[in-house]
Amino acid sequence: MFYKILILLLFLAITVSLFSGLYFMLRDQGRTHRTVNSLIVRVGIATLLILILLYGFYSGQISMDAPWLETTLEDIDEQK
Repeated sequence: MFYKILILLLFLAITVSLFSGLYFMLRDQGRTHRTVNSLIVRVGIATLLILILLYGFYSGQISMDAPWLETTLEDIDEQK
C-alpha cells in the first residue's frame, strides 16, 4: 500500500511541476530560468517514479493484477 501512495504522490508532483512550468512560461516570457528549473524537477521526479516502479516490480511489492493477463498455459495450448 505504501508504494501505491508514493506513486500517486509522485504523479501529483509531476502534474504540479507541469502546471508551474506552464505558469512560469506564460508569466516570465523567457526572462528567467524558472521554466527550465521546473522541467529539471519534473524530469527528476519522473526518473524517481520509474525507479520506484522498477524496484516495486522486482521486489514483488507491486504486481499486475489485470484480468486480461490471467491466461493459463492451457489457454495458450488451446490457441495453437
